[in-house]
Amino acid sequence: MLDKNNKKFRWVDEMKSRVLWPPVRTSAIKVALSASYCRQIVSSYYETLIDTAWRDLCETEGPQFSTPLFRLHDCSLPGSCSDFQCRAGLTCSCSEDSVLVEACNEVELRLGLSNTRESSVTRQLSVLSSDLAYIGYELHKKPQMFLANSIDVHAAFVTKDGYVPLVRSLTNNRNGSIEKQASLDRTRSTSSLNSKSGSVSSKTSLRAPVILPKWSLPSGGPEPSTCNILTYKDLVSRNTQGVQKEVVESVFRSLHDMLGIKTPSSEPAALLALHFDKKHNNKPELLFILKSGLTSIELADIFRKSKAKNLYELAFIRSQDLKTPLNENEKMPFCQVVERKISQAHVEAQSVGDIFKSFIKLTQKHSSVDLTKAKF
Repeated sequence: MLDKNNKKFRWVDEMKSRVLWPPVRTSAIKVALSASYCRQIVSSYYETLIDTAWRDLCETEGPQFSTPLFRLHDCSLPGSCSDFQCRAGLTCSCSEDSVLVEACNEVELRLGLSNTRESSVTRQLSVLSSDLAYIGYELHKKPQMFLANSIDVHAAFVTKDGYVPLVRSLTNNRNGSIEKQASLDRTRSTSSLNSKSGSVSSKTSLRAPVILPKWSLPSGGPEPSTCNILTYKDLVSRNTQGVQKEVVESVFRSLHDMLGIKTPSSEPAALLALHFDKKHNNKPELLFILKSGLTSIELADIFRKSKAKNLYELAFIRSQDLKTPLNENEKMPFCQVVERKISQAHVEAQSVGDIFKSFIKLTQKHSSVDLTKAKF
């Protein structure tokens, strides 16, 4: 166990995760759908504030399109915090909460709908999102009731020789700033989701490349339109199988888009952790693990021959290096493949994305988590 009194490891305490060990295979991930799992409307006053914040974002960052997103209302994993302060950027009783869930046989995800507009506003730590969290707690004892809670997925793709690939957008694709928060809203369309009814006006969806300004695991997100979830009326039991399939396929899609590999979604994959991003109002992130039959050199060869190389750069970290204690001021031991040989490199910790840092933290805090020995 790491010394929590040592400032060097203070960042370990900033985690909030449910870590599954052994990981739960995707076939044991169940989905429940309901219109009641959509983001709820508290009042026209707060919806106007969300609209205003969205317009300000569009003026600052250029035209944005609001597209439908899946929303995690709740899940079957134990230990969900109902303290509104968890959703308001404040300290609550579970602020140092990363729980190891052992021998879990099944995970149920309870999904509704939200959209890009709501997610981009309510995932920020602000007076508006704090008010929404507090009202949800006061009225329903559910601080997430009026927050978007949109989900993203991340893939830890462990190679045959024990390396984990990481990607970062090429400089000209980072919108000029590596400090900008990555956007994982993977659809761009003129269709929009009605915030009150949960409906989308068009099925058309054009996926845009995910911008990752910092070194990150391959990432993406499930898209409601690809499994015919167009309105809240489609959130019925007969569509659960299609949605479950889309959650899994979004993981493999991220591997194809960012690494260039064509691993079929029938290959084994498992849910390793449900992480709550505290810097973005406890936005839920699903972290999956996959074990590849490729070596890091073979994977690098595939990447160089794919379209992914036009958008991203590739690096690796050895799985054993994930256990090496680091602080925010140290460089991290990365590797790159040059002329089919692995060369050691180091990068500044500040150039690594928050979700990947959280991934490192959970492997260090829970000593039993060894990626090379994962069985699922």
